[in-house]
Amino acid sequence: MRRCTRHAFHVASLSQRACPAGVWRSRDFSSSGATARSLRRSLRAPPKPGRPSRAVGRSSSLNAVFKVLSTHCEPYYTMPWSTSPQTTAAASALALEVDGQRYLVTNAHAVHHASLLELQKPSDDLKCLARVICQGPDCDLALLELVEQVPDFWANVEPLSLSEDICHLNDRVRVCGFPVGGENISITEGIVSRVEMQPYRHGLGSLLAIQIDAAINPGNSGGPALDAQGRCVGVAFQSLQDADNIGYLIPAEVLRHFLSGYRRCGGYAGFGHHGFAWQPLDNRALREAVLRENGTNNGDIPGGVLVKRIEPTSPASELLRERDVLLSIAGRSISTGGTVHFRRGERIAFPYVTSQKCPHDTVECEVLRDSKVHQWHLKLGWPSPLVPMHPLQPPAYLIFGGLVFVPLSEPYLRSEWGELFEERAPVCLAEPWLRNIPRFVEEEVVVLSCVFASALTAGLTHFVNRRLHRCNGEQVRNLLHLASLLDAATASTIWFELDDDDVIALPTELARATTRLVLETHLIPAERSLPAPSPHGRTQATC
Repeated sequence: MRRCTRHAFHVASLSQRACPAGVWRSRDFSSSGATARSLRRSLRAPPKPGRPSRAVGRSSSLNAVFKVLSTHCEPYYTMPWSTSPQTTAAASALALEVDGQRYLVTNAHAVHHASLLELQKPSDDLKCLARVICQGPDCDLALLELVEQVPDFWANVEPLSLSEDICHLNDRVRVCGFPVGGENISITEGIVSRVEMQPYRHGLGSLLAIQIDAAINPGNSGGPALDAQGRCVGVAFQSLQDADNIGYLIPAEVLRHFLSGYRRCGGYAGFGHHGFAWQPLDNRALREAVLRENGTNNGDIPGGVLVKRIEPTSPASELLRERDVLLSIAGRSISTGGTVHFRRGERIAFPYVTSQKCPHDTVECEVLRDSKVHQWHLKLGWPSPLVPMHPLQPPAYLIFGGLVFVPLSEPYLRSEWGELFEERAPVCLAEPWLRNIPRFVEEEVVVLSCVFASALTAGLTHFVNRRLHRCNGEQVRNLLHLASLLDAATASTIWFELDDDDVIALPTELARATTRLVLETHLIPAERSLPAPSPHGRTQATC
């Protein structure tokens, strides 16, 4: 059996393609992107178990922890009309009661691409069918519900209450779940060693996370962490590779934000994103130069960070400019290192403030520009990467004349070149992944994935994994746009312009006839599978 290092849940039957080792990279537009990318690569389920605990606050707390049995059919991005071999896995879930409402919560990565979900109580062998009703990839949380009401399911189940406070350093917590190594519920105990912003495995940026010295083993994912009173202070979700007993919890604060958004919107409401890249002003020479450029003296402005790049599709592009100095946000002064006051004796990166909000919310900010300090309201948006990290929709494709076009995504890169795709992929595809900022809403990188051999495409089959720039002279915005261009084409020849100035020319009617022949030859059910239009590449609610 091969151990899955991508998720903290136990995989019973796993192919290499279904669960690669995982390349962790930052999608946060802060100054520490390279560092966060390196940390993501180190996050996994550690092999060593933690210490068993003798108590868990309340014995009834264990009745609120469930085993999640899932069958996964992950998309096969190399051939997007098919799926990878079926796999089975086990994870954990918990029952919560918040504001009079009961919820079943687990990790999003534990139920991603699941075709079958079953819940099992620790005190019963009965398995109940469940389904996902809300997924938040950024916070790695998901809500479940029973497919059919089972009268005895909630018998003897006392849902956990959610802690109102964020754990403090040196607090003792107990992690409950169903990790690898046995069938019964397991408890490990640890001490809170760090509370700070951390990159999430499935997220596009960083959110608040709790580091503990208890192991988060495969199968623990989605299980609760309890304090001495039996309250849920977090949800287990990831751990650090090549380190002994360093695990991470999703704090109760993040879970409460996720549930609040679901109650308000009926779906995933998301976390506020500031929409710009920033740089610390710790260096004295840089700070003095920036302040002189803005017409002020070093002593006049005690803190602030430099706005170095703004996402063109974010609301921040309508307010901020490059070389602005952000001095405060939501009434909290920002230091030259980019931190704000968190708790007594503690500071935290300022994006924590925006993560407490939702997209479309506004926050007050102070900005130094042209020797004046401006007080403005910054509207928050969604993270909108050019290359999606974990698309929730099935992979899209378009076949025309034997040419197969797909949108570039991180799962596609991983499917083609493995976990070291950033080193092995061609520059034309690796560069957009590294830049990862769209120039306009709905921009996609369209890739000529492969060319099916036929009389029409003889001599073209070497065009593999090439970026498509134009079709009939028009810039291709995304796969939907390409489909509309091909459907509307009336000229006798269709021209495709690729990277490195290569071109392909196909007779229009012959290409359409060849498409039908290719589908029959390779048993492909349809010539296209196109995504629903979405500027953020995700399923989201409108609040």
